[in-house]
Amino acid sequence: MNPWLIIGVILAIGAAAGGGYYKGNEDGRMAIQSQWDAERIKQQEAYARALQEAAEKQQTLQAGADKLRQEKERETRDLLARNTALANSLRDRPERPAADGSTVPGATGHRQGGCTPRELYRQDSEVVVGLAREADEIRLALKQCYAQYETLRK
Repeated sequence: MNPWLIIGVILAIGAAAGGGYYKGNEDGRMAIQSQWDAERIKQQEAYARALQEAAEKQQTLQAGADKLRQEKERETRDLLARNTALANSLRDRPERPAADGSTVPGATGHRQGGCTPRELYRQDSEVVVGLAREADEIRLALKQCYAQYETLRK
């Protein structure tokens, strides 16, 4: 055999093997890259959907919170109106008498008021009405808090 022929065949086989390896390697890279790109697009689409769903849920929850806050504000306005009317009705109550030097209750002959709600002095009644208003405001805030919690829990 001709040595040039053997070298030519070996070079041809080496060139074919090198070309095949290069072509296969490039095609493999392209296939992996296309798979990776497709997976990345799916992830981005899923992320965009999740963001959209979260935004819609947030809007729904915010609308519910706004509705609860408006309801609380309406109830608070009603409460303050009732409180103002009640405080105005207390103006007719008698003032607490000035303290005298006697240490014996009822020794001066004055009527001892303040034992029942009808007999409370004006200042005492105003304090009681103020405390009741604060308690009702706290009750309304707690009611709103419970309602928002239940909305979020569902």
